[in-house]
Amino acid sequence: MPSYSGDYGKAEQKITGVELDDQQALDVGNRFVAAFNTLGTPSFVNNASNLYADQLYINDTLSQFSQKKDLIKHFEGMNARVSNVTVKLISATHHQDTAYIHWYMSYDFKMLGRSKTMASYGISQIKINDQQKIIFQQDYWDPANGLYRSLPIFGGVYKWVLPFKKVES
Repeated sequence: MPSYSGDYGKAEQKITGVELDDQQALDVGNRFVAAFNTLGTPSFVNNASNLYADQLYINDTLSQFSQKKDLIKHFEGMNARVSNVTVKLISATHHQDTAYIHWYMSYDFKMLGRSKTMASYGISQIKINDQQKIIFQQDYWDPANGLYRSLPIFGGVYKWVLPFKKVES
């Protein structure tokens, strides 16, 4: 069974990417956003496939992969369930071999014969190899707000058990 924190810690230490500068971090962000803006279209799987190396570590908060072929199967399933995707690059920064890509994504998600519009902000921690392929990606986003609260039946239970609280002074 994968260990979210343990696997991340091992992969983050073990996998070394190329040193990045400001422009390279921005390029990583632009390639990432361009590919994911095609999510829900026939070209997405190929576009996303071109981003990733064959051997990698990726954890998108809901799933973890170490082989590109398994990630692509996951992308094929995602691609069949989403439409009207918009991904915006908010910022790109870096530290040594790691780019931090801050993004916003909205999409329509098909479930149980209906579509629901969902949106989330997130940050992807990305390392690339010398062929500009992603070898490490850890996504940070809030599935509770972006997905769980929107699911039929489960979303209502989730909202009841863990209601979102907003306190204004």
